[in-house]
Amino acid sequence: SALLLQVAPEEFKTSISRVNACLRKNLPVNVKWLLCGCLCCCCTLGCSLWPVVCLNKRTRRSIQKLLEWENNRLYHKLGLHWKLSKRKCETSNMMEYVSI
Repeated sequence: SALLLQVAPEEFKTSISRVNACLRKNLPVNVKWLLCGCLCCCCTLGCSLWPVVCLNKRTRRSIQKLLEWENNRLYHKLGLHWKLSKRKCETSNMMEYVSI
């Protein structure tokens, strides 16, 4: 709620839309490589999963750069800072990235 008092709803929506557009662009490719990597995993001794790891790192860097651009464009002027953070999922032992 403090964010809503400092940022116009349309600015927040624009920022979230940019992040979502980046994810929409990158995730389908990552999923295809993941499926292919899983199918070939036994034959390649796990090496077929490396492209997925690299693509995930590239996607994470793209989101981090986008958030930094958004920070420089608007949020730092308001005393706010967005970043990508790694945390444990609430429903499992897996890790997830969240924007805070």
